[in-house]
Amino acid sequence: MQPPGYACLAEVEPFIIEIQRSRDGLWTMNLYDRSGGFKVIMPPSEYDLAAAKEKALISVEFYMRKYGGNASWTRPPRVEWREFAPRSVIWET
Repeated sequence: MQPPGYACLAEVEPFIIEIQRSRDGLWTMNLYDRSGGFKVIMPPSEYDLAAAKEKALISVEFYMRKYGGNASWTRPPRVEWREFAPRSVIWET
């Protein structure tokens, strides 16, 4: 299980998808629409990371077809995810 703060990013033109593990164990998901210049908060996922990634891609496809103005848009067959794990920070003074 990934720790709180663990995050994944994927670039799917014209979007950036961010998934992050919250303290309560949910996967929060945000969509950054570079063509419109705004952020869309997607419904969280309560399952594992693989399911959260799949849900995010389904949500992006729905968003693009309904609100993005491209009814024929389909997600790419392969998406590269970059993963970031939080590190413990020890402050020295």
